[in-house]
Amino acid sequence: MPTDCPLPSRRRVLRWVALVAALHGVMARAAAAAEDDWAANPDAARAARLWARIGQASWVAEGNGPRIVYVFVDPNCPFSHKLYLATRSVVGRDGLQLRWIIVGTLHASSPGKAAAILAAPDPLAAFRHNENDWDFSEIPGGGIRPLAHPGAAVRHKLQVNAALMHSAGLDSFPVMLYRTANGRAHLINGLLPDNTLAIVLRSAR
Repeated sequence: MPTDCPLPSRRRVLRWVALVAALHGVMARAAAAAEDDWAANPDAARAARLWARIGQASWVAEGNGPRIVYVFVDPNCPFSHKLYLATRSVVGRDGLQLRWIIVGTLHASSPGKAAAILAAPDPLAAFRHNENDWDFSEIPGGGIRPLAHPGAAVRHKLQVNAALMHSAGLDSFPVMLYRTANGRAHLINGLLPDNTLAIVLRSAR
């Protein structure tokens, strides 16, 4: 029974060197092809363009940390509300920060509710009030009272948020935008199952 690991012969070493070099070339070509595929992917390109412009948005930050996920929501969207509920146990943990980008376009009261959140002295408290006092009646919607006459600055913020969504071809809520460890931006439109959502949030960097 062998008790050590013998050194290979010179001929075997040369064969191994050639094999490793060949494998390295294959892997490099595969990586380059994957990068090209990602760059050519319309969804990937759209996510990258939106990420480059996301600094123009006005958001409500929740949690502190470097792992940021931007979330486009409407104050009357039930799926946005469900996403809010699904993130209660993870926001602020392990460096996860959610940046809620309020867009008021879904129903007649949406612009006023969105304005009420952004114009509030404490926008995060106002956002939470909207979600925690959710109305589950025949016409569901957020619980905050619409702001009847928002100022020009708030109206401009809402217009920019809506324009960012429109420019990316997004027309439904919620939308998550985040980056992974490789620096690539990703877009997810719609509500994910809880287990998939957990994976996505863990991957955000």
